[in-house]
Amino acid sequence: MPSRQPSAFDWFLMVFLAAIWGASFFFIKRSVAIFSPVQMAMWRMVFATAVYLPIAAAYWSKIDWRRWKPLVIVAFCGSAIPNFFFAVAQQHVNSSLAGVLNSLTPLFTLLIGTAFFSMQFSREKVLGVVIGLAGAVLLVLFNASSGVSGNAFFAGLCVLATVCYAINANTVNTHLRDLPPAGIASAAFVVTGGLFVIGLWWSGGWEAAWKHPEGMKGLGYIFYLAAVGTVVGSILYFWLLQRTSAIFATSVTYLLPVGAIAIGALDGEAIGLIDLVGTAVILLGVYLARK
Repeated sequence: MPSRQPSAFDWFLMVFLAAIWGASFFFIKRSVAIFSPVQMAMWRMVFATAVYLPIAAAYWSKIDWRRWKPLVIVAFCGSAIPNFFFAVAQQHVNSSLAGVLNSLTPLFTLLIGTAFFSMQFSREKVLGVVIGLAGAVLLVLFNASSGVSGNAFFAGLCVLATVCYAINANTVNTHLRDLPPAGIASAAFVVTGGLFVIGLWWSGGWEAAWKHPEGMKGLGYIFYLAAVGTVVGSILYFWLLQRTSAIFATSVTYLLPVGAIAIGALDGEAIGLIDLVGTAVILLGVYLARK
């Protein structure tokens, strides 16, 4: 299925994904206050696997299991590894910094896609990626309420997570483009789900859930991350990627700071001129890089 110009519905999908994933930073921060990063990541993967099992059963005959290698890459680079990196990092960097570093995903998608996946690029696509990133940085660095802070090493983990996301996007775009989005996401977790169950036991996550006074509340945060952030988000993301292109789909990360501003506005926070300018710059970048 060749990439094409995004439609109005594709833009809606992107905005909806930004809202889902933008809220994930809040739940990650709350989760790692109760569980260790490894425990949180393992619980998230186990919950996601459980939700995916009936979906995988429904799509079983439509999944090409001979392509298990790219499915394993999707499971680890699309979810497990970056989820763990962000969980560790957000004990030392705040959500604003994590959000803007997440915006590096389209840039790495372009670089890795060009270097290793024969991605065709144009001047407009490169310019769009750079402009979109600049808009995201503008929103965070010049927003007084963002309070950007964090340790450089742990900020680097966020960057490594975006490299994983870029590998995932290019893998799906190159090797799994013809499979149903729900089939791709669920099959990846069926292939690797047993490892996450072992990881949950090894990390002490099961015991921590019952012994910590806020263990059940923590599991509620993690279940949102798994069911909505991972399952629903991944299926919609793969669908958007198949409908458009790797660069356009990963550009959803540019909209996460915009989502934070929108949520703040609903909570009574004022929207300043810099917020409007930054949002306009992001949208211009996404438009230029749309194919």
